[in-house]
Amino acid sequence: MKKFLRQWLIGFLLALFLVSGTGIFRIPQTTAAAETSSSVLSAPASSGYACILSDETYFYTSPDERRGAFLLPKTYYVRVLEYGATFCRVEYLYDDTNVRKLSGYAKTSDLTFVEYVPQTPYLYYLFDVNYRIDESFVNDSAFLDTLTVTCAYYGDYKIGSETYCYVLRGDTFGYVPKPVSLYFPLNPEYDEYLARIEQENASAEQEKKDEATSDSSPAQIAILVALCLLVPVLAALILKPPRRPPYEAEE
Repeated sequence: MKKFLRQWLIGFLLALFLVSGTGIFRIPQTTAAAETSSSVLSAPASSGYACILSDETYFYTSPDERRGAFLLPKTYYVRVLEYGATFCRVEYLYDDTNVRKLSGYAKTSDLTFVEYVPQTPYLYYLFDVNYRIDESFVNDSAFLDTLTVTCAYYGDYKIGSETYCYVLRGDTFGYVPKPVSLYFPLNPEYDEYLARIEQENASAEQEKKDEATSDSSPAQIAILVALCLLVPVLAALILKPPRRPPYEAEE
């Protein structure tokens, strides 16, 4: 009888294991999967925007590394007009009273293509440059000894240890020494976009966990609890020591 009960218990536990694995009752399981969201496009199908995330991304006047005009401001964007394996034809800034739109090129490998339209794609920055005329050339009070002009900033240009600014003054583009006080804020849109994507991925992962937990109905849980309570009882019956034979008086 004991052997029969042991075999029956083993068969019962095996059946329980098979049942739990086939869906009558499934213990919620979560798998750690890296949620990836592509905020970068390898090759945009149509014109879009690309973010500048490097301090060494040049705006070129032609698709030639020797034709770098200035360094594009970091965290701002260019509008991609044509995609190329090595160079993209891009557009920077727009036509306004103080600025003018430029069409040129940027290295494809230096661009981070994005799927959204930035609210502030370009840096709009104006600053004054003061010119002082040598007093030895000014012999008449009618001559001005200082001159102030307003320039629109496009980007830096480095020559050795010196840094210049590529600017638009009136209708003329050119270079001026970079003022020590020149400072502009970084554009936070790309970081905000990544944070939003990360939050969306975390929410999606939590929804998956909630769905996995809800897969086990109350009835299934009740069945498993009942089976778990029954196993110790059966084990106790199997392991119960045999009854001793009746006491036999000595002859």
